[in-house]
Amino acid sequence: MTLNVLGAAPAVDARGLMVAGIGELVSSVDHSHTLVAYGLGSCVALTAWDPRTRAAALAHFMLPSGTGGATPVKFVDEGFERLIDAFRAAGGFPGRAQFKAAGGASMLAVMSGSLDIGRRNTAALEARLTATGLKLSASDLGGTAGRTVQLAVGDGRLHIKSVAGTKTL
Repeated sequence: MTLNVLGAAPAVDARGLMVAGIGELVSSVDHSHTLVAYGLGSCVALTAWDPRTRAAALAHFMLPSGTGGATPVKFVDEGFERLIDAFRAAGGFPGRAQFKAAGGASMLAVMSGSLDIGRRNTAALEARLTATGLKLSASDLGGTAGRTVQLAVGDGRLHIKSVAGTKTL
């Protein structure tokens, strides 16, 4: 079973890639799929993977807070529960899930304080996790480099690519 947050079947390319664009969410239990978020700058990707059912979900959050977004998970504060709901619908149990996050970069050196969207996205994500009693098992947050992430549904490995290289969480 493969669903996106709206219950429709998202596009899966010939390589088994399911892409979550900005403000989008994808989920799957097909072990041949890879969930992807390209070009994370200040945006934050949150993944959930259940080691028992191998259900997986990935959200590509753009901003820390807001209302009325045209996309399902544009805002961390509104979209977090949608990620959890999609993960549950795919057969995942949040209490045993591995949550991993990446992104939240400060893309411009002159950006600081309240204008640093990456830092604010990271703080909003951490606040939502704490409020629900969940925590990250691994992360690659902050810094100044953009990232692309790929979550392997079959084994839960999160591959992160940036100008600094590639790593696996």
